[in-house]
Amino acid sequence: MGTAGIYSEIFASLASNQSLFPSLPEITIRLRATLNDPRCDIASAAKLLKTDPGLSAFIMRIANSVRYMSRFPPKDLEAALRRIGLEAASRLATTFAIRSSFETSNPVLKSMLVASYRNATKVSVISYFLAERFSGFDPSKAMLAGLLQDIALPPILLRLSERPDVFEDAGKRLRAVDQLAPLVGVLILKNWGFDDELIEVVRTRKDWMRDPYESADLSDIVIIARLHSMIGTSEFTDCPSFVQVPAFHKLPFGELTPGQSIKMLEDAQDELADIARLLGGG
Repeated sequence: MGTAGIYSEIFASLASNQSLFPSLPEITIRLRATLNDPRCDIASAAKLLKTDPGLSAFIMRIANSVRYMSRFPPKDLEAALRRIGLEAASRLATTFAIRSSFETSNPVLKSMLVASYRNATKVSVISYFLAERFSGFDPSKAMLAGLLQDIALPPILLRLSERPDVFEDAGKRLRAVDQLAPLVGVLILKNWGFDDELIEVVRTRKDWMRDPYESADLSDIVIIARLHSMIGTSEFTDCPSFVQVPAFHKLPFGELTPGQSIKMLEDAQDELADIARLLGGG
């Protein structure tokens, strides 16, 4: 069977057996439903969040981060929720939960999934950083979008591990992941009930020449974040330059050059590393 046939077979097997898809923890599903309910108030949201100490600590750290800095930092969870808003809290809860999707007891996949999550986290935090600096974008949604682009990697790698001829060849494995991740990722997000904007982000993973609109959208933010995240890797040599990517020219960098945009991220290295540690990918 040729490579294209293997891709088709793996996609068909995952599409027909969605039990292989990662699932959101029950607490995350409940939180999304509660926090997105227009009748939800701060007190009830805080009460539910407190049932997950790790998530509560994550929300508190985000609310006390540079983006939300003020003279009066929030001292408790209710104050933190008032600071960041329930909609952002819902996205942050999902972001926090995604790490579990990359956990496995399979010794063959374990180190690979750890590396995959670390890379996804890098895209996520750079997406957050870019979104908070450009008006019109929600940083919490950009952070979630960056992670979701790679949500299909765990089931794809599991299926690929059954094909040693592809799995054990790093180049073939990468090409298979790049081919399948957008397709399988869209299925997962539809299964989870996510909105069209996030689905489009996943659909356009590594679609460097994507150029459907004159103005920038969330997919453009994540495309540029991913390109930045690949600097210094062997993959980066096969990527187009920043000036060749339509998304770079749509984002409001002003007169910022690719070199200056890289420096902007280097200057924020501590902030980015802190967020990555919060997500468990640092």
